[in-house]
This record gives sequence, structure tokens and C-alpha cells, in this order.
Amino acid sequence: MARLASKLSELKQQYTVVVVGSGYGGGIAASRLARAGQQVCVLERGREYLQGEFPNTELEAAKATQVSGPTLPKGRLGSKLALFDWHVEPEFNVLTGCGLGGTSLINANVALEADPKVFELPAWPAEIGEDHHARLRQGYARTREMLAPSPYPTDWPTLPKLEAHARSAKQMGEKLTRVPIAVSFRDHTNPFGVEQSKCALCGDCVTGCNHGAKNTVATTYLPDAWNHGAELFCEVEVSRVEARKDGLWAVHYTPLGRGTEAFQRDGERVVLAQIVVLAAGTLGSTRILLRSRAAGLPTSSRLGHGFSGNADVIGFGYNNDVRINAVGAGRRAVDPERPIGPTITAAIDGRIPPRPLDQQFVIEEAVLPGAIDAIYPAAFSYAAAVFGQDTDPGAIDSISEAQRELRSRLPGGARYGAIANTQTYLGMAVDSSDGRLRLDERERLRIDWPQAEREPIIAALNKRMFAATAALGGTYVPNPLWSNHLQSSLITVHPLGGCSMGDDASVGVTNHKGQVFRGPTGAEVHPNLYVADGAVIPTALGVNPLLTICAVAERSVALLAEAHGWQINYDLHHRPVPPRQPAPPAGIGISFTERMAGFLAPASPDTTHHAAHDQGKRAANNFAFVLTLLTEDLDATLRDPGKRMILDGVVEAPWLSPRPLQVSEGQFALLSSDPDHLDTTNMIYTMQLTANDGRRWAFRGVKYVHDDRGPDLWGDTTTLLVDLTELPNADGQTHAQPQLSRGLLRIEAADFAKQLTTMEVTGTKDAIERLRAKTRFGRFFAGKLFDTYADVFARPSVFDPTAPPRERRPLRTGPPEVHYFFTSDEVQLCLTRYRGGGKGPVILAHGLGVSSRIFTVDTIDTNLVEYLYAHGYDVWLLDYRASIELAASAQQASADVMAQIDFPQAVAKVQRVTGAPSVQMVVHCFGSTVFFMSMLSGALTGVRAAVASQTAAHIEAAGLVRLKSGLHLPKALDALGVQSLTAYTDSDARWFEKLYDKALELYPLQAEERCASATCHRITFMYSLLYEHDQLNVATHETLHELFGVASVSAFEQLASMVRARRIVDAEGRDVYFEHPENLAIPLRIIHGAENACYLPTGTKKTVAWLREHNNPDLYSHVVIPDFGHIDCIFGERAVTEVYPSILAHLEANL
Repeated sequence: MARLASKLSELKQQYTVVVVGSGYGGGIAASRLARAGQQVCVLERGREYLQGEFPNTELEAAKATQVSGPTLPKGRLGSKLALFDWHVEPEFNVLTGCGLGGTSLINANVALEADPKVFELPAWPAEIGEDHHARLRQGYARTREMLAPSPYPTDWPTLPKLEAHARSAKQMGEKLTRVPIAVSFRDHTNPFGVEQSKCALCGDCVTGCNHGAKNTVATTYLPDAWNHGAELFCEVEVSRVEARKDGLWAVHYTPLGRGTEAFQRDGERVVLAQIVVLAAGTLGSTRILLRSRAAGLPTSSRLGHGFSGNADVIGFGYNNDVRINAVGAGRRAVDPERPIGPTITAAIDGRIPPRPLDQQFVIEEAVLPGAIDAIYPAAFSYAAAVFGQDTDPGAIDSISEAQRELRSRLPGGARYGAIANTQTYLGMAVDSSDGRLRLDERERLRIDWPQAEREPIIAALNKRMFAATAALGGTYVPNPLWSNHLQSSLITVHPLGGCSMGDDASVGVTNHKGQVFRGPTGAEVHPNLYVADGAVIPTALGVNPLLTICAVAERSVALLAEAHGWQINYDLHHRPVPPRQPAPPAGIGISFTERMAGFLAPASPDTTHHAAHDQGKRAANNFAFVLTLLTEDLDATLRDPGKRMILDGVVEAPWLSPRPLQVSEGQFALLSSDPDHLDTTNMIYTMQLTANDGRRWAFRGVKYVHDDRGPDLWGDTTTLLVDLTELPNADGQTHAQPQLSRGLLRIEAADFAKQLTTMEVTGTKDAIERLRAKTRFGRFFAGKLFDTYADVFARPSVFDPTAPPRERRPLRTGPPEVHYFFTSDEVQLCLTRYRGGGKGPVILAHGLGVSSRIFTVDTIDTNLVEYLYAHGYDVWLLDYRASIELAASAQQASADVMAQIDFPQAVAKVQRVTGAPSVQMVVHCFGSTVFFMSMLSGALTGVRAAVASQTAAHIEAAGLVRLKSGLHLPKALDALGVQSLTAYTDSDARWFEKLYDKALELYPLQAEERCASATCHRITFMYSLLYEHDQLNVATHETLHELFGVASVSAFEQLASMVRARRIVDAEGRDVYFEHPENLAIPLRIIHGAENACYLPTGTKKTVAWLREHNNPDLYSHVVIPDFGHIDCIFGERAVTEVYPSILAHLEANL
């Protein structure tokens, strides 16, 4: 299926109809009014999802979740574009869908009619009751034709959850109904041109169908609207509507897409319409009208009242005596022997006459989403113990239940034991609709309904779910609070009301047509302002509401068309002539959003950009932009750097215009060659800027990227030279002398970090391809800076060429500052700063064959950088010439050179940048060895305190290290022409390398330290065992190839000499470092892993004793860490509690 959404840059200034929202009501309005030949625009806040793009893992599900509520930091968590949209309150929680297609993307697509008695309730306008058997019935019929719901076929595989539900219904004496669901049970192309597959029985309807089987709005009404000329735009948040004096409506919106929300700077824009249809859902449409009223739009005082949760109740029959098999497949293939089924297939239907409406109910069986299956065993076990009611207590049954619960705790347990025997219930009934939606003082939506949990029908539904569970022999668990963010056990997935229909403004917000009342009383309406979604439903419906919402929307839109004299062609197979054709699929596309800010000033062509910038700064001529850069063909862009990318966004320049300037005709040329500057390429930005009053400017910006030494890289890629030339107005008015302004714009480190997180890839078939594309472009655009700031790890040479790039978790720090610098012998080193506070500065130095990444490992909960940052330290990571991140690591260099040059010059660099008179240091392994050599030789000064990890001036090596050193193994390798040892190993390794790996498998290790990783084996061969395996979590062990790499043989030779001498010596083996112990008369703590299989604690203990003999003994401490080895003291899973506190205590004592 081709994408339906257009690029936001193609949005016109005015349309006949603007539809806000793309759920059931929005889809109907767009489809029907486009079929009536009108110019229709649809604005949707969320993203467009195609088959295969919905989340099916825990990480993906977390990223696809947004939460808003009054108790959250800044009122919300997660992206406004995220698929699962939670609104949490002390009394009520609401889950809706956010994306092109609205909640239809994540519901179970149950299409049941409301009981006719519902429409007899007094809250409904008289006209609805009068024509229930006319226009409303017609609306039901038209909806069924579009969504094609049908029950689960009787000739399809038997579903355990359905059979169990039938058993419950029978014992309860209630009727079981196979409910009609909008799901395809055959492979076909639907009437709207969408290819659909039959249901895969995966059970994951509620996390989005990755098989193309659901008949959502995105596969029915919206493609139909698109076929008839409607234009659809995603990632656009509408804030309010405004009635203009010329009779048009101004729809105020803010672009959210492609990372603009990360900067929270993109200005509000406006699109005009003759007719506006609000269909943003119960919460969304009500919020828009509330904000519109706050801005001056007169409405009924009932706005926000009449909110209902449809008496939704979620409950669970846990650990039943029968198998249910109701956990979604997630990323697993569906076992044909254990089909799960669509999320909902049947209902215990308690709407049987003569039962009164307020006692009627529906209880449906459901499926737990497979994407988050890992949480179920522990969550349900806890919930059952705390909230559960066992329906069949007894000693024998308790033993069986305990055995099943234990089985669920084993790997893959969500599909076995207690969880496999768990039934999920969704109950609905008719509540009082007494909730209220309102805006707080910060214009955030709030839900007030203090008595919601005390509604009698809620308790009645829980009792009936208990009875359903009793039939299965399980434990009934009322909805538990699994999330810290959820404050109430009431969750609705069917919010209704807020813009309720009524006979007049005293009792409703809209009339029976969905037209918005113009004031607090009377029946006068705003011309051409409609609401067409669940917000207009004035009562609970007692069943899944989608079919009734659609029927009411179909009715309203038909009346709208009649009022304007438009004819809607309802022929399902009608197509415009000529038919609209989707654009051919481009290749892989990529986009990112960039914010730059600075100062401009009027200037002559002879004025330099720097001088103009300084002049503009003095005049406070602020100039900033948030721009999205987009290419739909990444391969072509990388092949032809001169190929233009699309550029869109807004510019803020208060000295030119009080409102943001709109961008048009934006283009970006990526790294095009510069004929005027040798070894220089350009990034060129061009666009036209327009103010509200029609004034226009031509913008041209250039980044000159020099092919020279590293220290310029940050300035090159983050500084833009700008020329701004005034243009004639749109009416043709010209200027005698167009004004030129110029200056500089720059990217702050924080904004650069955000910029890389906004990078989005389209057109890929899976997450692996997406990450690879992001890495290719990121390195092309930002070079070395990409590896520091991006959220992807993808080393150019990895241990398995088939392994995908890995998405990294963001560190709990501010963005780093990268400082490349050259040493006096022309070697490029790097310092990376994490400014957590005013303590320190503290420099962290890594060991041999690794890099500073050992301090920022993201596979543990808290790494050393995050730990020190949280305690207020200004942390600097030093990558010196032993770092595998630097080209210098492949060259032969002695520890003496690093001690005499790298460490002293790095400390001096930190002192210059920070202005600090001295620094603290934390040094590990080879970094510690170099530190001792540098300090004792007198080369390193300015260090007031240090923590050394695992090595010091004296060395007592473990047996295998002594054996290898005694055999002069490094010299033997050197004689064989082996210049470096690497921990990398890949599946394409040459035959002798594979033989080498096989030999390493025989390397003598204790049984508990054996593993199957070839990378781990090489690391052990090179350095001895550097960690206790039980101190590494699985994620860290699986990513060792990211941390270890090339180490020069000359460094190994020197280390071997030291091991034989049992102390630090120079590259020639001379004992030159022990003449001046007074050079180390600083507070020094040495930490050492008790299980270190490389260097024994007795060696570092000797150094402490030696220093105490010659200096104040109180300066030194020696700490042995039980159960830890060597480098696991740095990135072990429990280092945060067992090791880091000792490091911190010493730093704190010497601030």
C-alpha cells in the first residue's frame, strides 16, 4: 500500500473543507465530501503507519507510547506522535490511538449496534430518536458496506479463548455471540485499492496489524478519500479554530513531524477553510473547542460536560484450569497448533429483554498484546496475590496453580503455565456520563469525575467477570495498576461525549447535525463548524461504540452535503476519471530537524559575516530557525551530493516580524563541492521567507566544511554564514535598494544532540535497514560527531557482518561537548565533556584496546558517567592514542609517549577550557599504568586527587599473564609480522583466523566462565579474563565487540616487560620511574577486583605500601571489591552499587 499522506510543504493556504482528525468520523467526512467533489484537507496529529511498521517488541511499544496527565513532569511523557495515547488522571484513565486512522489502528474492530433503547434516553436530540429507523439505520448500513465486518468464521481453527468464553457464558446462563469484527478473513484487494491479507490469528490487533488484515479507517475510508482527491497531512497538531470576518475559518496548527517537537520552537501556522469538521476524537475535539472558546469563540456552557467512559471495565481470569492461549504473538511466528485469533471474537451479551438498560452489559474476551509479554508473569503473579479472588480454593488446586505460575516464570513463560491460562475480559455497559473535560491554567486537558469508580454498574461488571472466571477455575483479578503513571483502576478505550448533541445550547454543545452552538443558550449555530466523532455522543452506548459513531457521522455528513446542495456518490466502486495514481515508491528516504540561532544585522556586501553577527548581537537582532530537511531517495543523495533536499520550517526574527516567518521554496544542497575553496565542501541552505504582512526575503546560508584537521569539525558543521536579501512583496511592490542583512547562526551542543535524535527513515522494510540507513547518512552528514551524539551504535567493522546496528538508549545526561585536539607530535586525541555540575573537573581514562565508551555503556542501568553526572561532576572522557576510537590506536606507540605527551596535554586542555587550577582523575588498567608513569616522571601536573583501577606502579600478574609474558609472546607475534591484536571476529574470517578462534575455545577457564562468544575468547586470550561473567548482564556480553578492538603489539611488549619486572618500566625495560615518589603525594585511592584474573590485588597493595613509606600515609587507600574481576568494576551490572560509591567517596573528599 502506498502512503496516503502528502508532505506538509504541499499544504495549500485554503480548502473548501478541513477535517481535523482521521479516525472514524474524520475518515467518513473526508471520504464522503471528497466523493461530493469538494476540495478536502485532512489534518492528523499522528504518523502514518503501513503494514509492518506497528510496534511488536517491548522497546518499540515503549517508544510508541505517550502519556499526559497533571502529575507528570511537564504534563506529559513521550512524543506527541506516539501511537498509544494515554491520558491519566486520579479518577480516570483513557487510551486512544494516535496515527492516520485514529483509534481504529489499535482497537479490536468490534462492530455492534447500540441497543435502540439507548437513543430513547433524554440526552439525545429529538431528531435522532425520530429518524432512528431512517437516516441512522442508513448510516449503519453505509458503515457496514465500508468496513465489511463479519464474525469469526466457524470453519476456521478453533480458538481456546473463544471456547473458554462459551463455557463461561453457559455457566452464567447468558447468551454468547460471535461478534462482527472489521477483519479480513481472505486475501484480496478491497474496493479502495488496498491489498489485504487474511487474518494471521496473531492476536495483536490492539498494537496495530502488521499483516494488513484489519479493516481500519486507514484501509477503507481514507484511501477512498484519497482516491477522490482528498489531501492528507500527518504530524500536525491543531490547537484551535477561529471565525474570521470574511466568513472563513482559520485552523491554527503546529507541525510536529520530523523532530520539530524536540525543539519546541516551531511556530503556529494557519490554514483556511470554508467548512471545518472536528473529528479529533472525544478528547481531541473537546480540547480544540475549549481552546477556541478561551481565545474568544462563543460556545455552549455545556462544552466538556457529559463525558462517559462507556462503563468500560477490564478484568482478568488468571491462572485458570483450562488453556486460553490469549497472549499475542508479538515478533514471534504464530504456532499453527496454537492459534490465538483476532483480539476479540465473542461476547457474553447481557442485553436481552426484558433486562432494563441500566442493568445490561457486554463482556468480551480479548488478547494481551505480545509486544510487552515479558511483564506479564511477574505483574499477574503480584496482582493476583494482592488483588485477586480465587474462585476455587483448595489444597490440590493450589498446587496446580503454583506449578503453572512457576512455569510462567521460566523463559518464554508468557505462553505457558499461568499466563497461557489467563482470560482477558473487556466489559461495557451504560454509565451516568457525569464526567467533565476542562482545561487547567496551562491549557492542558483535565478529566473530572470523582464518582466514576462508585458507579453501580462498575461493581456489577466486576461481579459478572468473577462469575465468568469461576466457570474456568481461575483467580479473578480486577484491573491492576501496572504503571506508576496510572492513578485509577478505571481505564476506558471508548471515551464519549464532551461535545454532546442536544436540542439546544442549554443541554448540548452541538445540534443533531453536529453543528456547534454559537452561545450558552438557544439553537443558533456557528455556520460551517461541525463535530463528527465520539465527542458528540451524549450517553454511554453499552457496546463497542465504533459502529454507532460511524452511523451518526454518516448521518451528519449527509445532512451537511444536503445543506450545501452537494451530491455524494455512494457507489462503492466509483472512481474519478482519470483515476488518481499513487506516486511510484521512492527508495529509502531520510529526514532530520535542525535548529540554529544567532544574530543578523543590515550590512554591505563588504561586511564580514562575523562583523555583522557582532553588530546584530549588540542590537539584539535575534534570528533562529527550526528546519526539517528531507530526501525521499537517500541513495541518490549520497551518490550525488549536489542533489537537493527539501527544506521546510519556520524562522523567528522578532526584529523583522513579531510572528514567525513562513518558509517556502526551501532547498538544501548537502556537501556540494566548492570551486572557490580548495579541499572545502559546502552545505547550502536556500529558502524564501514570508511575513504575515506579505514582506519577503531570500535566505542563503552556507556551511564551509574543510577537509583538514579535526579541531575545526565542530565549528564547520555547526556554523552557518547567512545572507538575507529583501524581495519584492507578493503584490509586486519593489524596493529601490533591496536591503541586505548578514550574520552567523550556530548550533548549540544540546540542539545538535536533539538534531540527531530527530533523524527519521522511511521506505525501509524493517528496523535493521532503518538503522543502517540512519548510520550511513549520519556519518556522511556529521562525520565523527555522529558516533558521539547519535542514538545508534554501528561500528564500521563489527564482529559479525550480519549483525545490525544497535539502537542505544539515551544517557541520563545533558548533551556532550566534543573537543578534538592535536598533541605536540601531531596525533589527534579527543576529550568528551559531560557537564553535570561544578564539581571536578574529573578526567576518566580508559585501558588498552578499548575506548572511553567503557564509561558510557548503555546496556547497564547506570554507567559511571551517568553516576558522576548525577552527583554534580563536570566529567571529561579522555580518548588517548590507545583508544580504539582513534586512528592512532593502530600505530605502534609506547606507554612512555602517552605518559609524557597525551596525559599532560589532555589535563592542560581541560584546565584551559574550564579555567580550573587542577583536576581529579579516574584511571583504569593501562590508563592507570600510564597515569603512574606520567605522575612519577613529573610530566603530569595539575592533578589534585585520583582513583586508580586495577593497576599501579607494582605489578603482580596472574598465572596465565605471567606465562604469556615469560614466553615473550608479544615479541613472537611481532616477529611474525602481527602489528596489532584485535578482539573483532566475524563470520567471514579467513580460515586461519577461524582456526585461531577454535584454539581459543580450548583456553583454560573455570567452568562458570566459559561461554560461546568468539569475541569473548579473543579478549580473554589477549588480556586474560577481564570480568566475572556473572557480573555482566546478557546485553553487555553480547555487545563486547563494540567495546574492544585493536591494540598495538608494542604496547603488549611493554606490558610484558612490566609483568616480568613486576613494576612499571620504560619501553626498553629500564627501571626509571621510582626515583621521585614525592610526585605522587596526592590523595590516591586504588580499587581492585578481588577476582581479577589479569592483575592481582597484591601488586597494587605494594604500591600503596611504597607510597606510604615515602609520603604522608593518610593520602592513600586500597579498596578490594569482592566478587568483581577487572573491567567489570567499570561496566558490571552491579558496579553502580558495589564499586561506584567508593570512587565517588574519594572524589567527594577531595573537591
